[in-house]
Order: sequence, then structure tokens, then C-alpha cells
Amino acid sequence: MAESRTDEETTSVSGRTASPAGRNNPEPPVRRKKKSRTGLVIGIVLLLLVVTVVVAVMQRGEGGDLFDVQVTSATPRTIIQTVTATGAIDPLTQVKISPEVSGEIVYLGVEEGAHVTKGQVLVRINPQSMIAERDESQAQISGARSRMAQSQAQLLRNQQDLARVQALADKKLATPQELDAAQAQVKIAEADVSAAKYSVAQAEAASRRVSQSLVKTTIVSPISGVVTKLISKLGEKVVGAIQMSGTEMMTVADLSTIETVVNVTETDVVKVAIGDTADVEVDAIRGEKFRAVVTRIANSPKESGTGTQEQVIYFEVRLRFLQPDTRLRPGMTAVATIETDKKMNALSVPIQCVTTREKKEKTDDIPDKNDQVQNLNLQKKVEKPDQIVFVKQGDRVYARKVNTGIRDDQYIEITSGLKAGDQIVSGSYKAITKDLKDSSRVKVIDEKKANQNKAKQ
Repeated sequence: MAESRTDEETTSVSGRTASPAGRNNPEPPVRRKKKSRTGLVIGIVLLLLVVTVVVAVMQRGEGGDLFDVQVTSATPRTIIQTVTATGAIDPLTQVKISPEVSGEIVYLGVEEGAHVTKGQVLVRINPQSMIAERDESQAQISGARSRMAQSQAQLLRNQQDLARVQALADKKLATPQELDAAQAQVKIAEADVSAAKYSVAQAEAASRRVSQSLVKTTIVSPISGVVTKLISKLGEKVVGAIQMSGTEMMTVADLSTIETVVNVTETDVVKVAIGDTADVEVDAIRGEKFRAVVTRIANSPKESGTGTQEQVIYFEVRLRFLQPDTRLRPGMTAVATIETDKKMNALSVPIQCVTTREKKEKTDDIPDKNDQVQNLNLQKKVEKPDQIVFVKQGDRVYARKVNTGIRDDQYIEITSGLKAGDQIVSGSYKAITKDLKDSSRVKVIDEKKANQNKAKQ
């Protein structure tokens, strides 16, 4: 019996060990050790994945991604609000010279750019035809006066005849018919005298008109100034303004008072007021600025791009130069920067710090007029987006609603929502307008590094 138990417990030739039930073990001891090591590795990997997910969730719960930003302080500054507009130089007083009578230019006494004084002779038009008309009108006056004298003499004779007939009629020596005839002759003579007087007045009026036209053949300067444009030449024939629009011969401008006329958009013109000062830059005079003051704001608009999608409404604004320069010429292109408002010690931040966030749309149930019970219309109320800045506190930023005032090219006034010294995110533009949220985590970088990151992007 002992020998048979020993045989069952001994190892077979194939290396397998018999089980108590007499069956062989399916795996050798070496394979069991490898499998246990593989399970350990898989467990470690799964553990690492779980830890990574947990850390990511915790980071998301703590503010999400870390953003690189730049910051600045809310600081009191002097802010000057401006409106910029383009236009051209235009003298306050500018006169276009045209003749009132037609004829040939026989004298031209100025050249373009010449200085003239009020009353100085500029042009003479050939007066010969006017002289002939004047002589003719004088003859017509003489003839009318002669006819009037004859009519007056005839009236006197008829009045005397009427007196004699009246005396005879009183003595019953003249018939009523003779008296009526004498009275009729007097009335006819009186009418002839009246007609003669009108003829004399008409001839005298014609003579005065011809005399005035003769005077107008000599054209003088209506103002003192400079001949800024000369069109006509000696020997040319011109048309008088009485007959048509007239021939424009030259332009005389008073350059002692110079203005610039600029076109201001409808959204900016409401900011401009009479008396506002401005700096005017002239393209032809580089590197210099001229001070000017607003003297007039047009009430009627001008339209640019009429009939297109790019139609813009402008209003003309006139600015007078405080110290006119002889180099300024009518028509020169100018750019005016008008100072419309100014505040001292205004709490302000860079313009790019302020962004907007859309509000959620609200809906109110409004009963339909036709059926207030069954039909309901949803009317959307869209409110104006809030203006916000991101205030840095520790390693996070918080969105804060602000109200703004005037602005200049770089800074904008904060009327409420901030106090002096608050740290405000000033860059990058993408971070302010898109990336940052309330309670976002940030890291402050300097401007040089920000520019380098921007260049890489």
C-alpha cells in the first residue's frame, strides 16, 4: 500500500504533477508568474489614467486653463475727446468776377496771384457799342421832350378856344354842340401831354440803363485780396451775366481770413459745438499744425455714395484759422482734429481693456390682440451688451461691469465700476475679447514677451 501511494505522488516522465483527483495541472508554474506581472502593469496604468482624469477635473473646477495676460492700473488722466475729419482750405470771403455786359476785353490789369485793393480796375470791356447806344438814347430823349412841348402848346391853344366858346355860350351866341367840341379838344390835348411825358420818362430810363452799362464796361475789384484764379485773357469776348450765367473771368479771395471746410459724419457731428478748437494739418505743409476754431456747423446734410450700401451722411463744419499763413491756398487738402471735450483727472484705462458681453435675451408672453386667451406671441427684449473689464485679484481675474465716458486715441474714461489702482487686464486682445471668463486663472507676462508670443503666432 505504501508503495502504490508513492507512485501516485511522483512526477510523471512529462514533468506534470498529478492532482489529488488524479488529473494533471493545465499550466506550468513559470506561466503563472508572467501573468501576475502583466496584471500588475495594467493596474498601474489604469491607476495613472484615473489620477490624470481626477487632476484635470480638479483643475477645471479651479478655473480652467491658465492664460498669459498683461495688466495695467486704472489711473486718473487728462482725457481730450476728439473728432477727426478731412476737407479743404476755403477763404471766408471769395468772389468770382463775371461781367454784366458782353463785349471784348480791351484791358486786363492783373495776373494770377496779384494783390488787389477794393475799387482797383481789373478789366475793361470795349465800350464803343455802349457809347453808340448812349448817344441814341440821348437823341430819343430830345425827341420825346420836343413832342411833349408841342403837346403842351396844343393844349394851351385848345384851352383858349374853350374859353372863347364858353363866353359866347354864356351870351347865347354859341350852340351847345360847339361848346362840347371845344371841351373835347382840350381833353385830347391833355392826353397828348401825358403821353409825351411818359415818352420822355421812358427815353430817360433807357439812357440811364445805357449809361450804367457803359460804366459796367470797367470792372473793379469788390474786395481787397489776391487773384487766386485767372481764366480770361486779353482780347477774349465775354458774355454778360444779364443775358446768361455770364463768363467767369477770375476769382479774388481775401486770404487774411482763412477757413477750412471739413465733412463730419452724422455720428460725430453731434459732439461738435461752435467754439471748439482744433488742430489742422495741411498735406502741402508737412510737419506743422495750425490752430483753428469752429465757426459754423451745417444744418443740411451731404450724402456720399448715394444709392449704394456704403452711403454715408456728412455735415459741413467750418473752422477759422487763428493765425492765417500766407502759404495756405484755397483748395489745399486739410485734416482737422477737433477737441470736443476735455476732462482733468478722469479715472481711465486703455481702450482695449473694455470689452462687451452679450446679455441673455428675455421673453415676455404678450396676448395676441385677436385672441388674448389662446394665442400668445413671444416678444424678445434685447438689451444693450454690458461693458466690462477684467480685474486681477491674485492669480485670477473677475469680470466687472463698468460705465464709460469720453475717450481719446488711447484711453477711455471709467465713470463707475472701478477705483484708482485696480489692476486691469490690458492684453492680449484675444484673451480680453474671447478667452477670459469670470474667475479665469492667469499669469502676468511683460509686454516684450507678449510681443514675442504674438510674433510666433
